[in-house]
Amino acid sequence: MSADYIPDMVIEEIETLKEAEKYEDAMKIVNGLLQKNPTNQNALLQVVDIQYRQWDLRKAGKAIDFLNSKSENRDPMGLYIKGVLEMEKNNWGDARGYFKQALEMTDAKNHEILRCYGLSEYRYGNREKGITMLKDAFALYKKDPELLCNLIQVYLLEKEYKNAQAIIRYYDKYKNELESIDQPIEYYDQKIGMFREFLKITHKFIK
Repeated sequence: MSADYIPDMVIEEIETLKEAEKYEDAMKIVNGLLQKNPTNQNALLQVVDIQYRQWDLRKAGKAIDFLNSKSENRDPMGLYIKGVLEMEKNNWGDARGYFKQALEMTDAKNHEILRCYGLSEYRYGNREKGITMLKDAFALYKKDPELLCNLIQVYLLEKEYKNAQAIIRYYDKYKNELESIDQPIEYYDQKIGMFREFLKITHKFIK
C-alpha cells in the first residue's frame, strides 16, 4: 500500500467538512495524517485545497511549492495547481509558464489545463492565442459550464457577439448534460443570464 494512501472513509469525512466550511476540523484530520507521514502527497494536496478555500494563497503556495520540489516539477497536477494560485494573484505570466509545462506533460489532452492556459495567455495579452486555446479546450470537452462562461466572456470582450450568442444557445440546449465540479448549475444559470441580458440591452441579441 502506498505511503500516500488515505482511506476512502477519511477522504469522505474531510470532503464533507470542507463542503460545510468547517476548515479547522478538516485540517485537524489532515494534520493527523501528516504526523504519521509528513510527506504524504495526498494529505498535502488536501492542505493546499483547504488553504485555498480559506483564501490563504501564501500558505497554499508554500504547500504546493513543497510538493513540486518533491516531484522535481514532474507532476502535471502540481504544476496546474501552482498555475491556478498564480492566476488568482493575477500573475498571468507566471501562471502560463506553469500551465505550459503541465500541458506538455499531458500531451495537450487535459481540457482543464488547456482552459486555464488559454485564459492566462488571453489575460497576459496574447488574446488570439488565448481564444484559440479555449476553443481547443471546448473541442476536447464540451460539458464544462465554466469553459462555456470563459468563451462567452472573451467573445464579448472581443465584440464577437454572434459567437457569444452561439455559446449561450449551446448552454441552453445542453444544460442538463453539463458537468459542474465546483459550482451548482444554478450558479452558471445566473452568469449566463447576465450575459444574455447584456446582449439584449446592447441590442446585440440576434433572434
